[in-house]
Amino acid sequence: MQPANSNGAAYLSDLRRLIADENLAIAILAAVAVAAMFAFALGATSDIIILMLVVGGVPALAETRLRASKGS
Repeated sequence: MQPANSNGAAYLSDLRRLIADENLAIAILAAVAVAAMFAFALGATSDIIILMLVVGGVPALAETRLRASKGS
């Protein structure tokens, strides 16, 4: 059995790795897509679903662009 600190350190390491590369943008887009599917399934109007996709997609796109310009 591992001590709690090593599990916590592994979790924080995985979280840092997620934030440090493009997986954060992918995670944001995936979460928004799932939320939009739930909204569609529960009968939300199309303008709300489109707004959800835009509000979720813009930060993901901005995150990708900022990382690309910072890396150059």
